[in-house]
Amino acid sequence: MKYKNVLIKFSGEAFGDKGKPVNKRQVKLIASEIKELVKAKVKVAIVCGGGNVSRWKDVKKGDRVEVDLKGMKGGLKNVIPLEKALKEMKVKVQVFTSFSLNTKYPKFNYSKVTKALKENKVVIFVSGTGHPFFTHDTAACLRALETNAEVLIKATKVDGIYSADPTLNKRAKRIKSISYKSIIAKELKIIDSVAVALAQENKLPIRIIKWQEGNLIKLIKGKNLGSIIK
Repeated sequence: MKYKNVLIKFSGEAFGDKGKPVNKRQVKLIASEIKELVKAKVKVAIVCGGGNVSRWKDVKKGDRVEVDLKGMKGGLKNVIPLEKALKEMKVKVQVFTSFSLNTKYPKFNYSKVTKALKENKVVIFVSGTGHPFFTHDTAACLRALETNAEVLIKATKVDGIYSADPTLNKRAKRIKSISYKSIIAKELKIIDSVAVALAQENKLPIRIIKWQEGNLIKLIKGKNLGSIIK
C-alpha cells in the first residue's frame, strides 16, 4: 500500500444523488469503500463537508456567521447515516465534534482521537474547525496534521485540478501535479487557499480525486489518480 495513514475529506455533494442531499445508496458506497481501506490495514480519518446543507459561497447573503454555523452543524446530516452504515458493516467507528452540538458525540480530544486510531477505529470529524470563516477544507487539513496523516485526500465531484472550471470551460486542462505556491497564485478554486497554505507550511501533500466507487482503494494501492498538490 502506498499510504497507511490518511485523512479523507468528502464533499457534502458526495452524499447526495438524484435530487436528495443525502442518498442512502451513496452513503453505503462510501461506507463500503472505507471498509475496504480498513481491511487493507489503513488508518482512516474522515472529514465530512456540509456543502449539501449550507455553504456561504452558494448563499452569499444574510449573516455569514449564522450561515457558516448552519453548514458546520449540517455536516451531522452526512455523518449520522455514514456512522450507521459503517457499524452495520461491522466497522469500528468514533465520531468527534469541534464544538458542543448537543449530540451523543464527544468534542475533539487529541489523546482520545489518537487512542481511537491506534485501536483501528475509523475516526470521523464533524462541524469543521468549530469556527466561522474557515472551510471544511481547512478543517480537513488541520485534522490531517493532528492525526499525522501521510496525505490529505479530497474526494469531490471532479477528477482533479483544472486550469479553469471544467463545467464552464471545455478547454480547461487537467493538471496532474502543482506546487502549493502555484495553486494559490493561480487562484484555482478546487480547494481553499487557507488549507493549502497550512499544508504547505507543514509539507502535507494534498490529493484531489473524483469520488466514485473504487477510486480510493486504487489510490491507496498506488494508482496515480487525480491531481496532487505538493
